[in-house]
Amino acid sequence: MPRVAKPLSDVHVRKLSFAVTAAGKPKAALHPVGGVAGLRLQVSPPSASNPKGARSWIYKITIGGKRKEMGLGSYPGVSLKDARELARLKYESIKSGLDPVAEQRAKKAALVAEQAQHITFAEYSKRFINKQAKEYKTPEQVRRLTHQLTEYVNPHMGHLFIKDIKREHIVQFLTPIWEGKNHTAQRTLRYVRRILQQSIAEGKRTAANPAEWRGDIELSFPKASKVAPVEHHSYIEWTILPTFFKELATWKSAHTASEPITKCFAFMILTVARPSTARLADWNEIDLNNAIWTIPAGGDRRKVTSDWQIPLTKEAIKLLKSLPSFTTQTGRLFSRLDGSEIPANTLPKLPRKLGYDCAAHGFRSTFRTWGQEQARFTEEVLELCMTHKNNDATRAAYARSQLLDERRKVLNEYSAWAVQGKQKNNVMPISRRNKS
Repeated sequence: MPRVAKPLSDVHVRKLSFAVTAAGKPKAALHPVGGVAGLRLQVSPPSASNPKGARSWIYKITIGGKRKEMGLGSYPGVSLKDARELARLKYESIKSGLDPVAEQRAKKAALVAEQAQHITFAEYSKRFINKQAKEYKTPEQVRRLTHQLTEYVNPHMGHLFIKDIKREHIVQFLTPIWEGKNHTAQRTLRYVRRILQQSIAEGKRTAANPAEWRGDIELSFPKASKVAPVEHHSYIEWTILPTFFKELATWKSAHTASEPITKCFAFMILTVARPSTARLADWNEIDLNNAIWTIPAGGDRRKVTSDWQIPLTKEAIKLLKSLPSFTTQTGRLFSRLDGSEIPANTLPKLPRKLGYDCAAHGFRSTFRTWGQEQARFTEEVLELCMTHKNNDATRAAYARSQLLDERRKVLNEYSAWAVQGKQKNNVMPISRRNKS
């Protein structure tokens, strides 16, 4: 054991002071206090945060051939007597083959890890919302995420530490909404599963994700198909589409402020696009020379997983040239009169304002029934006109350049019917032909 300095009394220790450099600048000083070799009191100069100067115990010892030091607490919170006793205990640990410095670091790391897990679901979900806000394209998506977590999840488990959430808590928040608001329940469960998975990845919890549906949570609920059967979007018969188109134009004239919205709706019909896809269309996606609209993959076009080309008919191009944005051909095709984005819930409301009980998305079904009635278009071409690429036939067609020319012929006929009520060669729909 190293030479022990002369033991100082508590009175002497209280009088120990910081040091001063040759230039007269104060600096911290280490004072041996005796009783245990290597035990020192570090005295720091006064500072703005500590006018009296900090005083703390430092124990220097050789462990495994290396000189190390460890803190034993501050003085006078830890008295001289207690500091000597702590130093003796550390020395005995080293003699028995332990490394108190490594133990101290391990305990500190464990404490930090434990404290990191002391975050509630409500607190942690705010981080998830902030992250998603940077990925989402519209404020509406952020609002919906925030509302569903606040309304349906937090009352049941928002106060719980994220590490303590169990399967029963997931079942608790789902039970009141599973049958009455099934679509919302499924979406909210996906949010919660992602939040908990993120917390596992970040070390906030060590247990498995309790929000897994397959083989777990699904066992506690009836099938969604039984409590909330899929409801298809309501649509208008294709035979009255020209009438709707005329009324759309008439209503536009009577409601000037709605003109961008009605034109967006008309463009949606002529291109058989989804409402969100048409609403967010940008001029950098439009090639007027080749009459093609290229929808980029990703973003808010969630159904479009790869760049997709839509032929533009002469009616669609005429509509585009009538837009205020045509003069610059930059930015969104369709904006409200104040230049802001058309809200996501605007297009769905428009048909009912015109007196039609149908959904905006339902106009894609109108196109599909029109195509089936013509009896001269193949299934794969009609499916590709709707950007459906999920079956073998359309997947094969996609490999053959998306059948762009064939789709252009279909959309030209459909646009002529929608805008002018013209049918090619006056072909009678199948449903109206004589079946003699």
